[in-house]
Amino acid sequence: MNNIIENIPWVEKYRPSKFNDIVLDPSNRVIFENILKTGYFPNLLFYGPPGTGKTTTIMNLITDYNNKYNKNCKGSVIHLNASDERGIDIIRNQIFQFVRSNNFFCKGLKFVILDEVDYMTKNAQHALKYLLQISSYNVRYCLICNYISKIDESLKNEFICIRFNQLPQTDIHLFIKQIIDSEKLNIDINTIEMIQKMYNSDIRSMINFIQLHQNYEGMKTNIITNKIWEDMHKTLKENKTPEFHKFIQEICIQYNIDKKTVIKQYYNYIIRNYPSIITIEYLNNIEAILHNDGSNIANMINYMKEIENK
Repeated sequence: MNNIIENIPWVEKYRPSKFNDIVLDPSNRVIFENILKTGYFPNLLFYGPPGTGKTTTIMNLITDYNNKYNKNCKGSVIHLNASDERGIDIIRNQIFQFVRSNNFFCKGLKFVILDEVDYMTKNAQHALKYLLQISSYNVRYCLICNYISKIDESLKNEFICIRFNQLPQTDIHLFIKQIIDSEKLNIDINTIEMIQKMYNSDIRSMINFIQLHQNYEGMKTNIITNKIWEDMHKTLKENKTPEFHKFIQEICIQYNIDKKTVIKQYYNYIIRNYPSIITIEYLNNIEAILHNDGSNIANMINYMKEIENK
């Protein structure tokens, strides 16, 4: 039994099981607390970068809501991942059967949680909208995605859209510190702050990083510092494309991460430190490239070079 516990990924081991324990943007917390206070639960669409607590939040929000208003309802929640099949079958089969089934012992709401809806085809999104419109009486839909630009406008209009992005760094620090203390790790405050800077608001990646390096005395030396990102930026500004590619390759080898992760972290550094070059078009284009697993990294580099040299 102890071996099983030891082998649990820390992101699951320390996933908050109470709504009040979740790290949230203060304005979002007020919205969710009002849902619990008033009992009015609308259709919700959560969007934002990975690791910012979207799935954890909706699961705990529904649990607290059910405990308060739906205590006698069993099986009132279905949780699916749209990226598993990316087709209309999910809509027509599992969700359809769930929302159309009757439970004579439960008069409360039923909840459909659908993760990664930005992977759904347009046809699947249209089918979801139709199903939503014919089953809105006692069913609430909770959609989760990284890129809201991938969601059809007519579907978005059916939801309260809530953005998950910049989480309070102080709260993140306290959350990470609790994990470190619980695991009895020797990690100082400066290292925690460096990890936070590296991953911004992506708490999941922070936890994975700490677990991966828990027995590594040189954890601090395995963190990509701002100086590295700045050197990369300077290389790109000077149009040294071959050197930039070499930079990425060396980082991949030294820090044991893939090219896409390097680009993503570089992109986050640019957003934090060079706001003057950031436009809606820039954000949408970078997000679209990151969203596509088959994207050509060279295309992304060329696009970033073009924008950053304007």
